[in-house]
This record gives sequence, structure tokens and C-alpha cells, in this order.
Amino acid sequence: MTEDKRTDIGDVADELSLHEEHDGLGANQPDKNKLDTGGMQSNNRRIAKNTLMLYIRMIVVMLVTLYTSRMILAALGVEDYGIYQVVGGLVGMFSILSGSLSVSTSRYLTYELGRGDLAQLKKTFATVRAIHIILAVSMFILCEILAVWFLKTKLNIPPDRLSAAKWALHCSIAIFSIQLLNVPYGASVISHERMTTFAYLSILDVVVKLLIVFLLYISPIDRLVFYALLCVGVTVLYQAIYFVYCMVKFPECKARPAFDRKIVKEISTFVGWTFLGNAAVVVKDQGVVMLLNIFFGPIVNAAQGVAMQVNGVVTRFIGGFMTAVQPQITKSYASDDINRLNDLIIKSTKFSFFLTVILIFPLINNTRTLLDVWLVEVPDHAVSFANLILIYTFIDCFTTSLYTAVLASSRIRTYEIVLTILYFLNVFCAYLALKLGTPPEAVFVLAILFKFFVLLLLIHQSNKLFRFDMGGYVKMLLTKVLPLVVYGGIISAIYLIFIKNDSFLKLIGFTLAFEALVLPFIWKAGLSDGERQFVKKIISERLHLKKS
Repeated sequence: MTEDKRTDIGDVADELSLHEEHDGLGANQPDKNKLDTGGMQSNNRRIAKNTLMLYIRMIVVMLVTLYTSRMILAALGVEDYGIYQVVGGLVGMFSILSGSLSVSTSRYLTYELGRGDLAQLKKTFATVRAIHIILAVSMFILCEILAVWFLKTKLNIPPDRLSAAKWALHCSIAIFSIQLLNVPYGASVISHERMTTFAYLSILDVVVKLLIVFLLYISPIDRLVFYALLCVGVTVLYQAIYFVYCMVKFPECKARPAFDRKIVKEISTFVGWTFLGNAAVVVKDQGVVMLLNIFFGPIVNAAQGVAMQVNGVVTRFIGGFMTAVQPQITKSYASDDINRLNDLIIKSTKFSFFLTVILIFPLINNTRTLLDVWLVEVPDHAVSFANLILIYTFIDCFTTSLYTAVLASSRIRTYEIVLTILYFLNVFCAYLALKLGTPPEAVFVLAILFKFFVLLLLIHQSNKLFRFDMGGYVKMLLTKVLPLVVYGGIISAIYLIFIKNDSFLKLIGFTLAFEALVLPFIWKAGLSDGERQFVKKIISERLHLKKS
């Protein structure tokens, strides 16, 4: 579980129509140092197109991930799969700084695009690129020293698998360092809202994941070691693709690494506070992995890994929409368009909630069936872990837009301090609970409770930092969120009372029945007249394009 780095659509075409992808660097600009950020209608249309492309990507990735995860778990075995989860989590402990830099890079590049200053954008990219090169080398050395020591002295790894675990750790460190180098380029793609790039890369992702599965079954060496080495190779490939694409498409990416003192100072202040918050997030997330390993061993880590794969299906679908919206939230703040900022926060939250309900209710009601069909061997606790993590994600869908708006303001000190306190308390309470003999599910129950506190914190900070439409947000919660939760709960309760057997047909049947009942409810009660007209317009346009 990770922290997301973070409007009645009634104006129909003005709010989300389809439009051709816009570079942000038009050839006929009157000033070469000014970016064409587009009008509001163009920006809204871009959100719709980017969302569509991201969802095409998500569907492809979801199907392949479910299949490859099943085959990788079968190939590695539960124990080795759990070891890889623990080793990855150990390296994840060092992602505190990289996470802070990723959030900061994305924010500053998007902010400069929103301001429309190409010269300043080039300086910003050159600076963040230099920072990431230095940190990638430094973090590689630091991880090799500290992570290897922690693996040897603290983790619960079977002696006969220690050598393979070391190889997996070295590969995980290499992947982490390469990904750190890639942060500025990935941030550039998102800032320019080139979501079609992610869709095309998904085709490659499908091929590569299937190839890994095939190679894993004919591995000439230890499968865990071979799997880790293959993951390094894939990471290098993606880094090369991002590098070439950004160098060709975005002028600022051609700037050589350099330090602008003013930018370094500004980013350092921002990074300093996001570092504090990211430290808390990483300690919370990876702390849970370590606690489960220390108290229960790698088998329970395997169950957590499976649960996270199920949750990943949901978060990728929700994330597709939010990735398309987040740059516009930052740009709206940068251009001081607070009305549009509020509009985007409320609308994106509402639609994230709709997507979450559509996905989570069928999964929670059929988790055991899904895992039985999906996996060769279902680890103990995987079903309960998956359900609790899905509930966590349900709350998380309300935080992303607010978090993005708070980051856009750059006034994040109070938020990051309080967030750090909350998440350190979360880990401490989880440790106490496990020490007192509670089952492993207790750590996820506590995570849900503390995530709710984070949501309240974000609402408070948004209300404090800009003219947040608190009334509109509360109205959305009471009139759109609550009725749909109650309605979905009633459908689920009736289902559980009358349908007792577990089967794949039951999973398909409930999903179809639930969507058939919920989608009309969303159409009538969740959407405004303008939103319904918008959906009809988009369907009509798509049908017209197909006929032509």
C-alpha cells in the first residue's frame, strides 16, 4: 500500500471532449521561450483522450499481469516468491529520497509547463537531471552497504536460500538505481500528458512479461537468481526507450546536466519536506513487510505479495484516470485558476470513486474464487489480506486529487509533518499489535484506520491552502458517494445470503449482475444532466468514427 503522489462535468464538451494530442510546444508560437498551454477546452479534451489511452493500457496490463503473476508464483514457488517480496521491500526502504525527488520533479516540470516558460523549464530539467545522476550513484553504493548487512543479520531467510536472496538483492539495488536515473524522463512524459506513450509501451510490456515467464521455465540457473537478472535487463530496456523518446520529443530534455543555484535551493526545500513524508510512507509500507517477515516468515510475505497483485488491478484502473487529471490540477494552480482547480478535484474524486465501486465490490465478494482460478497455490491469509487492502484503496481514491493540489501549492510543511507522525504511529501500533499476538491481518486494519486520518488531514490542508470548495466536496460525498456505497452494500448482502457456493460461474454471474444494477444507478443518481449528455456525445462520436 502506497501513498498516491498526489465538478459536475456538466459543461459537456468544455469539460472532457476528445481532441488531438497537443505538444505544448507548438511550431507557430510567437515566443520561442513561451509554451502554448492551450485553452481550457483543449486541456479538458486532453484529459478525456489521455484517460481513454491509459485505460486501453490498463486493460492490457491487467490481463497480462494476472497471467504472468500466476506463472511466476508457480515457477518460483511460494517461498522464493516471498523472499523476492522481502528483498524488494528491503530496497524499497531506500526509496525515501527517490520518492521525494520523483514527486518534486513531476511537480516542478508540470508547474513550469503551466506557467508557459520554456527557458525556465529547460533550466529546471537540467538541474533535476544532474541531481538524479549524482543520487543514483550515491544510493547504489549506500544500498550495497546497508541493505546487504540487513539481509545477512536481520531478515528471516532460510539458510539454503541465502545465496539466491543476495543475488536478488543486488539486482533489486541495480533496478532501483536505474529507475532513479529515469525519474526526470518519466516525469516529462506525464507533465506533457503524452499518455499514448504509456499505451504503446504496454504492448512492449506484454511481450517482455510473457518472455520472462517463458525464459523462467527454461532457466539454466537458479530460478530466483535468473528472474532477478531478467528484471534488471527489462529495466535497462525501458530506461533506454524513455531516454530516446524524451530526447526526440521534448526540447528541455536535450539540456545537459547543470546546476542552477536558485532552482536547487527551491527544489531542495520542497524535497526536504516531501522527504519527511515519503520517509513515513516508506517506513509504513516496507515496515509492514519487514514486520510480517520477522513475526511470521516469508510464506506470509508471499500472501501479501499476492494480495498486492490483486489490488494492483484496481489501482492501475483508478490510476489511469488520475494520471490524466493530475497535470491539469497542477497547471490550474500554477495559472491561479482556483475555480477550475476545485472543479477538477471534485470531479476526479467522484469518478475515481465510481471506478473503485465498480471494481472493488465484485472482487471483495469473490476473492477466494478469483484466487483459486488465478493461482496454482493460494498462500494462507491471501484472501483476507486482499480484501483489507482493497478497502484501504477504497479510502485512498479520495486522497489523490487533494494530495496533488496540496503539492501544487508547494506549502507542504504542515502536511508532511503531520503525515509523518501519523504513519510512524501506524507502524508502532502494528508492532505492538503483533507483539501482543494478534493475527497478521491486524496490520492492514490499522493501515485503513490511519489512511482515514490522512484523508481528514488533506481536506483540512486544502481548505487552508487555497479557496477549497468544501461545500461542494461535502455535497459530493453525501449525495454521490454515500448512496452508492449503501446501494452496493445491499446488493452484496443479498448475494451473500442467497448464494453460498464458490465457483467461477458465480464470480462471472455476480460481476455481471452487480454491474447491471450499479451502472444504471450511477447513470441516474451519480451523473448530472450535463454529464449524461457528455457521455452520449462521446459514444456518438466514437460510433461515427467507426462507421466512417
